[in-house]
Amino acid sequence: MLAIAGLEKRYRSKEALLGIDLEVADDEIVALLGPTGAGKTSTLLCASGLERADAGRIEIDGEDVTGLPPSHRDVALVFESFNLLPTLSAYDNIAFGLRSLAYREDEREIDRRVSMVAGTLQIDHLLRRDVEALSGGERQRVAIARALVRRPRVYLLDEPLSALDLKLREGLRLELRALHRSHPSAILYATHDYHGAAAIADRIAIIDGGRIHQIGRLDELFADPSDVVVGALLGSPSMVRFEATAQDGVLVADDLERPLGRLAGEVPGRVMAGLWPDDVEVSAEPLPGYRPAEIYATDFRGMDQAIQVQAGSHFFRKVVGLDVRFRQGDRCWFRLPPERIFMFDADTGTRIRTAVSGDPEHEG
Repeated sequence: MLAIAGLEKRYRSKEALLGIDLEVADDEIVALLGPTGAGKTSTLLCASGLERADAGRIEIDGEDVTGLPPSHRDVALVFESFNLLPTLSAYDNIAFGLRSLAYREDEREIDRRVSMVAGTLQIDHLLRRDVEALSGGERQRVAIARALVRRPRVYLLDEPLSALDLKLREGLRLELRALHRSHPSAILYATHDYHGAAAIADRIAIIDGGRIHQIGRLDELFADPSDVVVGALLGSPSMVRFEATAQDGVLVADDLERPLGRLAGEVPGRVMAGLWPDDVEVSAEPLPGYRPAEIYATDFRGMDQAIQVQAGSHFFRKVVGLDVRFRQGDRCWFRLPPERIFMFDADTGTRIRTAVSGDPEHEG
């Protein structure tokens, strides 16, 4: 088990981590999901011991390893940039950790493990080649195999699949899940890719600005987002957001023809109203309670299409079926179900837990 508490890291005047609290159980994969500069790599480097934390505590299986060097932590770290040894073959790169003084294994056991993980990752035919002769996707598989072959207490994976093409990414996600089921361990998987996090993780930790904003199962995060950052980083497309104002018990969005709904309690004046795209209803024909808008852009994706809708000064994206083919410039109408609206403080972004409901006086 990996347990991180109060982790802080500063690079000269830049604060990279501002008190990270995170736990990864022995039998789970936790995805650290956030944009570039959010603090993902700094968290993994401090957990591995390659960077020294300025404050906080790091435990592995209950042992305080905060002050220990990387070689004494029994972790495996995979970077996006491979970090392979160019003078060695693929086989020797994978076997490298098993031949170290700290984790020395018998050569027969090394060969067995290398062959097994190489077969799983479908690189057994590449083992005798120099890594310089491999493609980028093949090198990344070798780098992942080198980490997986050793069976450490914790795996730290830093954007391990982002350099690969889509089909390779999807295949490797499945293979990583299969390997994890056969050899359970704590895996912390840092990524900016929502689809990758959703596909591989048991839980997702949303990180931005050096802080963990929320952690939970995917269904928990969608059902109860803690702040506007979670809405912005979760989903594809992400949360639809409208700047709005509370006026006399009614929530009113800027530039929209009708109020969004009736408020169940007191709400500060300026808020951010948000809905998940699946909850936004879009029609090619005017319907009661629907607002007019325009199709700003479309993206035909084969089985469906993603549309970008412009409503006043607001834009939002939504995936729709092909029963109606929207085209750029088409007129459309949309409805925001009041009971599906989340509200966030306009200044702090924190969740305002006041219900919104339909108001017949303002609808239709």
